[in-house]
Parts: sequence; structure tokens; C-alpha cells
Amino acid sequence: MPDNAPKSISYIGPSMNPTLKAPDVLQVSPYRGEKIQPGDVIVFLPSESNHLAVHRVISVDSQGIKTRGDHNIDIDPWVVTPDRILGRVVWAQWGNRRRPIYGGLRGRLYSLGIGAIRMLDLKVSSLLHPMYHRLARAGLLRRWLPAQMQTRVLFFNRFGGTELQLLMGRRVIGRLLPGRNEWVIRRPFQLFVNEASLSRGDPNHSTSFESRVS
Repeated sequence: MPDNAPKSISYIGPSMNPTLKAPDVLQVSPYRGEKIQPGDVIVFLPSESNHLAVHRVISVDSQGIKTRGDHNIDIDPWVVTPDRILGRVVWAQWGNRRRPIYGGLRGRLYSLGIGAIRMLDLKVSSLLHPMYHRLARAGLLRRWLPAQMQTRVLFFNRFGGTELQLLMGRRVIGRLLPGRNEWVIRRPFQLFVNEASLSRGDPNHSTSFESRVS
């Protein structure tokens, strides 16, 4: 891995929402003899990949380090070794707003809180699911959205293919994963997005495009 100097990197992707949001600028502090603790948010190279990942440490044992994104349900399939860790995220900045990213016990408690809120959201959404999808299909709320509001579709080269991300402002509201044919759009944004108009193609000549919400 690189030297022991602090690094600044730009965050992309939704896997650490709501802790991190694209395009946050992250300050990464290398471990200089400190212990890697469950709850730390680390920047690392997953096995067999040359693309940096940013996830939270779930466990540390003799076999290695297990991680998971705060927005994800499943633990990552890989085991991270210390030599593939760039460092720990200590700050995240968007514009002039700079906020600390806690690790250790405080980070674990924060992650548990996010998980509890997500589980509650899943239970509530199961009750409202039929009504929500009827509204999304009807497209009634899209008619009230200001014409100047736009979404952007960004393309990212990932291990295994191209990932498409749908942004509204700086918020990632949807993803189309490599090899998939259906967008996964976060609630409540399906109410405002015409999914049929979104790209499912291969961006041979462009890294991004803008599509008006209609």
C-alpha cells in the first residue's frame, strides 16, 4: 500500500449512505501502529481488485478483517488483510461543511442505530408497499415536480462490468448493477422518476448524461 501520509479521496457510490454521500471528500489517516477496531470506516483494496473501497469494519480476528457498507445488509464476501488498507476515514467534507467520521465503539453504536432504523423502515414499507407502487406507476407526483429539477446518470467501471448510478442533486437515488436489467431506485424517488426513460445501455461515447424527470 502507499506511504503513511494522510490522503484525501473522493467518495462515490451508495454503499455507505447515509454516513457518506457522493461526492464527499474524505480525509484518510493511515494506521501508524494503532489497532484496527470494529466500527472504523476504512479505505482498502478488496481482494483481486484494483479499485479502492470504503466500508466499516465489522470484525477483526486472526483470519483477517470483515467489512460491510452502512447501507448494505450483507457482510462483504472478502477478508481484508492489513497490508491492503490505505487508512481510516476521519473526516468527510462537502463544500464548506466538514464532519467527523467516528470509529471504534462510537462507530459501532452508530452503525447499529442505522441498522435498526433500516429494519423499522423495511417493516413499515411492507405495509405501504402496494399503495406506494400504485402511485409510482400512475406518475401523478411527477407532474408537480419543477421542470428545472434534473437527474444525472453516471457510469462507473466496476469489477465485473459497468455500474450506472442515478443522482438527483448530490444524492444517489438509484443503481443499475453490472449484469442487471432493472434499476433499484430508493424510496420515495420512484414517485418522481420515469424509470422507463432511464438508460440501460453501454456508455461507449460518454461518461455521464442528464435526463429530465418527466
